[in-house]
Amino acid sequence: MCAAAVHACGQPCDLSTLMLADGSTPPCRNTCGIPSDVDHDQHHCGARLCSFPCQLCKRLCANTDHLHGLQDDAIHLCGEEHSCSKLCTADGICEIETAPQSIEATFTGRHETFQYTKYSQVAKRLRCSKVIPPGMVAHKGLHNHSLDKKVVHFCRERCEHCGYYCTLPLGHPQQEHETRHGSMSSSRWAVDGPDDMGLEVEGRRFSSNDEGAPMMCNLVCQALGRHVHIGYCRAPDASACRGNNEVQHIVRRLLPDPDRTKDYVTHNLFWRRAGFKDPYSREEQANFAKCDAMCSGPEHTAAAGNAAQPSYCTLPLFHPPMDPNNAQVGLGYVSNDGHLFSCRNPVIMQQAFHVIFVADRSGSMSCGDRHPLPNTPASDRITRRSNNRFGAVLSSLYSFWSARAAAVAGPQAARRDSYSVILFDHTITNVVVNDFASSPDQLLDAALRYGADGGTNFTAAVQRGQLVMEQHWSTERTPVMVFLSDGECRIADQTVQDLCRSAVRLGKALSFHAVSFGPDGSSPSLRRMAQIALDIQNNTPRDPLAPPAATVASSYTQALDTVQLAETFLGIAESLRKPRGSLIH
Repeated sequence: MCAAAVHACGQPCDLSTLMLADGSTPPCRNTCGIPSDVDHDQHHCGARLCSFPCQLCKRLCANTDHLHGLQDDAIHLCGEEHSCSKLCTADGICEIETAPQSIEATFTGRHETFQYTKYSQVAKRLRCSKVIPPGMVAHKGLHNHSLDKKVVHFCRERCEHCGYYCTLPLGHPQQEHETRHGSMSSSRWAVDGPDDMGLEVEGRRFSSNDEGAPMMCNLVCQALGRHVHIGYCRAPDASACRGNNEVQHIVRRLLPDPDRTKDYVTHNLFWRRAGFKDPYSREEQANFAKCDAMCSGPEHTAAAGNAAQPSYCTLPLFHPPMDPNNAQVGLGYVSNDGHLFSCRNPVIMQQAFHVIFVADRSGSMSCGDRHPLPNTPASDRITRRSNNRFGAVLSSLYSFWSARAAAVAGPQAARRDSYSVILFDHTITNVVVNDFASSPDQLLDAALRYGADGGTNFTAAVQRGQLVMEQHWSTERTPVMVFLSDGECRIADQTVQDLCRSAVRLGKALSFHAVSFGPDGSSPSLRRMAQIALDIQNNTPRDPLAPPAATVASSYTQALDTVQLAETFLGIAESLRKPRGSLIH
């Protein structure tokens, strides 16, 4: 029999049976020390202090009640002060790293794959710097990473293209945000040009829908030079974009998101819409505001290892076309499509031509299925005399003469080209021969004396054209014959071959152009004439001293009109424009 006067309860201490939130039990493993013959509701091992760890650190709870943890909503604290572990909750960004993060990345586009350095920015929300007093689980007030009342939190706005945060203080008074900008990872290329050509930027080729990460917001415009930006149209319809000198509506569908209509926008408007300060210098901004059309003169292109030196239009980006017939430009010239250049007109520097117009005025040309072009200075004069196929021929010739005169140096300047006009039915009429002086109106008046009547004789017409070419041959001028008819006649191959070989014997290949003003089914003779001329032209060695513009391939065309005739045959100066493209978010 046990000799002990008192036996302890021996049950596990109530604290040891408690399950903590993480599934563990408190570190108490003792048994109840209360005498077994004493009634008790709790088992207490007799330890003096709480066995739970502090909720804010690893020290033990300082409460002197060992069973303190059994209380509802018990708070375990060590009695010391603690650093707050929460993140700053103040509005804005706590810290923006000044040195951007960079990684080597691989670009894979439609045209090429290459390595590049990708830059991104790290913005941080810092830990609260406030101290939690002893006996409290949290400090009073909001969490803040600094005790300085003047501490700066940065603006939350991010550039939509590169994701960089504004580096100005939150609530800054400046209307525009500012940042250093980085890789345009959130944007893709939109290119308004042939996909197989793409857009070349600093030696790299990009196509529509290629990612924009290899470019940086603050460098891409500099790399593009004069340029447009492409953005989603914000107008209710295309007509609302008209008259806006900062927006030009794009009719064709463009990737990315081809179902959303897009606009060309100026550099200035692009950055205003972005909400960020334009990162480019004033000089660069002034250059970007100007038209991106370039003179087509070959002297501006890269040659002999030298870099290209383009000559740009001097007008604002989305200027209305200037009238080349009425413009007073002093030095420089106005291109046929209305751009103003300060350099010399490339047409003046091209090879001169002897253009022989051989036009059909036979009875079939009186058919009324073709008419003179409306709304031109000569429309009424031509319509009164010949409102038919022959009138359509005269209308096109007048437009040709006017456009050529305007492109070279203005309507009153002397031509370097000579014109011969031959009309034919079953007979042949020389209207003018080797003419340098007549104005477009004088040439038209001379042709208007004749009407459509009689039979058709292609052979006699071509032979007369050959005779005029031979009699007025000049080594300074390339021969061009424009043969205009509705095609309702036959001609032997030999006749056309004799014409073309005669020109080759004299020193230059003939550029022959057959233009049909009748149904296409009536034009096999015209097609055959052009093909014979082209074959002989292609087999003739090109004059090494002649500029490329002097070689115009022979062709067959249906019913050319207005300046298109002049452009096709004589390379009237049109402005060049590289494919337009930009990065769009």
